[in-house]
Amino acid sequence: MANHPSPQSLSARRTRRPSADERREAILREGMRCFAARGFSGTTTREIAAGVGITEAALYRYFPNKEALYSAIIESKIEGPPLIERLADDAARRDDVAVFTGLARGMLERGARDPEFMRILFFTALEAHELAAPLFASHVGPTREFVAGYVRQRIADGAFRPIDPVLGARAFLGMIRDHLIVSIVHDPTEFHRLPIGDVVSTFVELFLNGIRAERSAEPKRARA
Repeated sequence: MANHPSPQSLSARRTRRPSADERREAILREGMRCFAARGFSGTTTREIAAGVGITEAALYRYFPNKEALYSAIIESKIEGPPLIERLADDAARRDDVAVFTGLARGMLERGARDPEFMRILFFTALEAHELAAPLFASHVGPTREFVAGYVRQRIADGAFRPIDPVLGARAFLGMIRDHLIVSIVHDPTEFHRLPIGDVVSTFVELFLNGIRAERSAEPKRARA
């Protein structure tokens, strides 16, 4: 005869309290949702606690204040190898298409996968939060420096026109960030309406066609 769980054991399972790790993750998720919707200034720990289903005092057992929770969310999102490390081999081979395609695809896929964090990035900068500078230094600055450095190297190689490398980096990254802003802030259907592959190939083609050095007049006459 099969053994059936007693009503008491079933009740215990239904009322099992979340572990400390589970509770902490729930607070992080709800904090992410609230901060992404209203920014740091517009969010309170009281509403985060209510969203999790705990008291504000219980929330403080995991995070002593709103700043600590905000910092934990940002730190959890910037862990792991940055995108530019995965592009190092392509950059060493001077594979322009692979470098800019990989960069654009990586940024757009992250935006589509984690739009809430992208909104937090925008809010942090707009609110001039104290974490804005370190977040820029760890998340935004290295990407811009990588692109500017690559453009500078390709100018030295004679492959790109002699432009300001920083402005070149801003031009390329600006296309991607504008698409992210439109897709995340203004019209989220953009991510589904326009395939990422098509967006990436268009941006890369436009950029490289504009920055590559012109061929000499002699080869043009020969081709004609």
